[in-house]
Amino acid sequence: MKYSSGKNEVIILRINPRTSTVLSAIIMLLILIGCEPLAKETMDFYESTESIDLSGENINSISINSYENEVINTFGKPSEVEEIEDPKSKYLSYDGVEFGFVDDKVIRLFIRRTHENSKVYETAKEIKTGDTKEQVIKEYGENYYERVESGLDTLGYFDKDNMINIEFGFNENKVIAVIIKKIGWKEDN
Repeated sequence: MKYSSGKNEVIILRINPRTSTVLSAIIMLLILIGCEPLAKETMDFYESTESIDLSGENINSISINSYENEVINTFGKPSEVEEIEDPKSKYLSYDGVEFGFVDDKVIRLFIRRTHENSKVYETAKEIKTGDTKEQVIKEYGENYYERVESGLDTLGYFDKDNMINIEFGFNENKVIAVIIKKIGWKEDN
């Protein structure tokens, strides 16, 4: 419908109530299953974020590109092993940390507390679960990006020379997870 009064023209759109209900239901379903249609992926920030040095990132001497046998020699038998077909990868879980592998090399380190008595691991700059966003920025600097991942406020950095990415997940301004991963492996594509 169109109404006109001199210079100003008003257009009124009428939406069928059934269409509106269906659209609302679809949006709610996407939200409930965790699909964030407007969410940005890590690599969406790659070009616009300046690089920092993350070459020292490791957990008990295990870093990106360490071998699976080095992880087992350092941490012992994992509490859980998961193998994924697509993309082909393997994950070894320990109390407080998980390591992801492709072709027998570490491509991801994941620090998180699964229970109150979990071991607490730190990044190279001594950031651990429970630290604040301000502490992360103080240690890692201002060259970060922010996004929302699985409902968590996430702050991340890139080391473009060494192809490493680190992300800190926050709940109520406290670090609850840290992911250090190799940039460019299949999951990023």
